[in-house]
This record gives sequence, structure tokens and C-alpha cells, in this order.
Amino acid sequence: MPRFSLDSLTLTDTEPTELIEAAAQAGFGTISLWVQPPALYASAACTADKEAGCAERLQATGIAVETLEVFDLHSFDALEAYRPALERGARLGGKTALVLNYSNPDRRQSAELLGKFAEIAGEYGIGANLEPVAGGKTSSLRQARDLIVASGADVGITLDPFHLIRAGGSIADIAEIPAGMIRYVQLCDGPLIASSDIAASEAIAHRLYPGEGEFPLLDMLRAIPADATVGIECPSLSRVRAGKAPAEQAREALLAVESLYTQLEQAAREYGEPK
Repeated sequence: MPRFSLDSLTLTDTEPTELIEAAAQAGFGTISLWVQPPALYASAACTADKEAGCAERLQATGIAVETLEVFDLHSFDALEAYRPALERGARLGGKTALVLNYSNPDRRQSAELLGKFAEIAGEYGIGANLEPVAGGKTSSLRQARDLIVASGADVGITLDPFHLIRAGGSIADIAEIPAGMIRYVQLCDGPLIASSDIAASEAIAHRLYPGEGEFPLLDMLRAIPADATVGIECPSLSRVRAGKAPAEQAREALLAVESLYTQLEQAAREYGEPK
């Protein structure tokens, strides 16, 4: 099995040092850190005053920072304003930055912004991955692919099954993406149709752990590149409200992902399917 990443949003309103500790205790190899304000959960932000504590915990635990979150292609001024967060993330060992086109409807400008963002991130030794998000201006895999091609930059795609399904996509859409472009996967699960009582907040508060829902996760894992980094992004306020500590949530998350891969390997042995 690969070394999995515990992505920040999974533990909701948890301090980044606690995230690092929980990842280490559960057996994760890497994490994502939320370095660019505003964070969806305020405590999760690795702000300048928390950098030293995070650096110490990363060194002590051996946990690595896989990706830095999250940057929107809002404007050229915004890109310049991202420099302190990127620099902080680079000092902490961040490898890639997660970028969204959530708010910019101008395709030509968005492509220019994406290219410029990749250039700025590259100055700090950081790669860039574009995540299509349901409700954003770039919401589908095809739109993400086209925006990357138009930018002319070396940018990957982050594939999140939640956004794939909620934007009306399917596993078949993955086949349209050039080999090597999908570089990061954020696993989660959910019902194929969200109930009305959680639809507005499902993405950031009410996802299911792999195996608890109806998303075609095994088919997705069969379709993605074998070298894609695999993380888990499953914010679950129901677990928080049940009193589960960050480390317990992290352990449950890792067990869920490992179970998914075990099923994948069993199917490959039994039916001769490719892993």
C-alpha cells in the first residue's frame, strides 16, 4: 500500500500540531496543511505564529507535508498575496499547493492566473495541483484539464470523488484526462444523492469515510494513475460531536482507506483485475 496523507479538513477544527500528532499516531506518512487564510476551520490554519510549533512536531514525528491549502485563482493581486503562505509552507517541507478556480468566470484570465500561480509556487520549489470543485467556476475534470492545457504550465489535477459526483461527473470522465495529469486523490465517501438537510454543508462537515457510502471508489482507484498520491479528506462533525479525539478519527480514517485497498487487491487476485 502507498503512504497515505491525512488531509487537514478531515479533522475539522483541530490545531495543526494536533493534526501532525494524530497523523503520526494513526500511521499516516504525510499530511496537508492549511496555510492560506481564511481556513474553513479557524484552528486548522498554520499561521506564522504556529510555524515553529509545526516545524518541531514534524521533525519529532517524521511526518511530511504533502500539500498546502488552499489558493483561489481570484486575481493577480491575490497571487502576489499568497507568497507569505507559500514561503511558510516551503519552510515546512510542502511539496505541492492546492489551487482552485472557485470564483473567476473568465476562462482566459483564469488560465493566465493558473500559469502565474504555478510560476510563483515554483519559485519556492512547490508544485501545483488544480482541484475542480462542485459549485466552482472550474467544476469538472474536463474543465480542469482544459484550463491546465490553456495555461501552458506543468500543473496536475487533484481528484476528489465528492466533487466529481456532486458536479455530475462519473468514473468514465477519468479516462479523458491525459496520463500523468491526475497527481493527487482525496478519498471520501457519501450517498450518490445528498439529503436536503446536509446538502449545503456536506462538503466541509458531513462526508463519509471510505466504505460508508455509495461512491464507486474501487472503480475510481482502478482508473487513476498508480503513482498518484492518495489522501483522505473526510470532515465528519458527527464524529466530533460523538466525542472522538483527533487521533481516533485519524485511525478510523486510515483503517477505512486500507480496507479499500485490501478490497482492491483481493479483487485483483480473484478476478485477475489490474491493481
